[in-house]
Amino acid sequence: MSHLTIFALVLFATILFSLVAERFVKPAAPALTAHNILLQSLIISVAFILLSLIVQRPFFSGIAILVFQLIVIIVSNTKFYTLKEPMVFSDIAMFSQAFKHPRLYFPFLGWSPVILGPLIIIGLIVLVLSLEPAMPLTWQRMIASLLALGMLLWLIHKQALRLKISLIPEKDNARFGLINSLIAYVLQARTAEHQSTVKNALATSPFKQKIKSSARQQPNITVIQSESFFDARRLHPAIRQDILQHYDQCLGESLAYGKLQVPAWGANTMRSEFSFLTGLPCERLNLYQYYPYQYLANMPLFTLAAALKQAGYYCVCIHPHPASFFGRDKIFPKMGFDEFIDIRQFDENSTFGPYISDQAVTDKILEITRQKTAKPLFIFAITMENHGPLHLENVKPGEYEHYFSVNLKRKMAKPDDLIVYLRHLKNADNMIKTLTREYSSTGKPTQLCFYGDHIPSMPATYASLDYSDSRSDYFIWSSVSSINHGETRQADLDIESLAIQLLSCAN
Repeated sequence: MSHLTIFALVLFATILFSLVAERFVKPAAPALTAHNILLQSLIISVAFILLSLIVQRPFFSGIAILVFQLIVIIVSNTKFYTLKEPMVFSDIAMFSQAFKHPRLYFPFLGWSPVILGPLIIIGLIVLVLSLEPAMPLTWQRMIASLLALGMLLWLIHKQALRLKISLIPEKDNARFGLINSLIAYVLQARTAEHQSTVKNALATSPFKQKIKSSARQQPNITVIQSESFFDARRLHPAIRQDILQHYDQCLGESLAYGKLQVPAWGANTMRSEFSFLTGLPCERLNLYQYYPYQYLANMPLFTLAAALKQAGYYCVCIHPHPASFFGRDKIFPKMGFDEFIDIRQFDENSTFGPYISDQAVTDKILEITRQKTAKPLFIFAITMENHGPLHLENVKPGEYEHYFSVNLKRKMAKPDDLIVYLRHLKNADNMIKTLTREYSSTGKPTQLCFYGDHIPSMPATYASLDYSDSRSDYFIWSSVSSINHGETRQADLDIESLAIQLLSCAN
């Protein structure tokens, strides 16, 4: 049998098994239309020809492509289970972050796949490379392969741009397939039309109108983006009310409070963060909505921080995590922040659980507030303490009774996850107490905005308690009595409207 025949048969088998593998995509297998089959066949052919040129082994190339595809499908299915969203093209940009911060990613897959998977892959590579001899590479085959790659890439580009994507990943996966959707998203995001749409969206920032304060003294403004914060007592009445006693007190004194619609579920903090700081819904970014900071470094960006800076504020971001995470070190200076305090400015021992504690962030906020007195101060603090995976932390004996008035263990799946979450939620409540007491005792008027970026990832718990509300919570509090500003307003908001509400409350 000739080398060309072997090459063609292995390519055909690889395409066939690739189409079969797509049947395992969650939440629904893609439609087997002629266009979907054609596009996926073209994509697999390009990968196969390219890899075969490098290693000169068609069997190895086919197995490697299928293994890689299965990994993508497993990751996508796991992401959909934990975050209600399958893998999207922007997740590829976060690939390196998974290895820099493995605790934030790999535990969701389970330790067995994370440990055994690489060992199996290495074993397969060694086995196939040792059993399959390399095919001789001739100039004729190299030229033919390069010409085929050029033609196939042109066809992929043409076919991928024809797909009418909905920007709802699970819907597009069901219509076109996971592999096809990923490629279509990548190529359509790079078109001039899409780039222009994003730039036009960013140019409509609601903060571009210069802020004019009607107050005699511009108040300090502190915003807490509290990791995974929401009123968990909504899950079940058996959860003790005093877990959020200071939060309850704050609601009674607040200028505004309510539920907050956020563009994330269980993770993807930067989406809520982007919408709060820009006043724009993530959907306005079209394909960039899944990872808003990914392509914004070279685009115009005007934010709440930039507007406050123009109004004379000194703007500080505090985040007890590496500044490079999500590319914040490049984006935040463009947003108008004068200073970015990251994990390097925290004592590595000031943790509660695996991350820097809310108490340490509170102390840093108050330290900055006392130091920076020459100008009105805007502090945007992003907490980390309540970041998952929650199942990696242990529950202490007797801790269950501390958070529940009745026993729900038989009703609730994975109760330990919720207990760990409530443990950290209690510390978020203490953060509220400390800040409001400190701000009330100083002579400087201060606005405190506190909100959750998303609810935590506890899919089994939500399913067992029949809970499906994805909204977090917020409040806006002032050290000046709310009586002087009018009655407390209860209003459910979208995250992109929260900063406008904050400025309104601050006069």
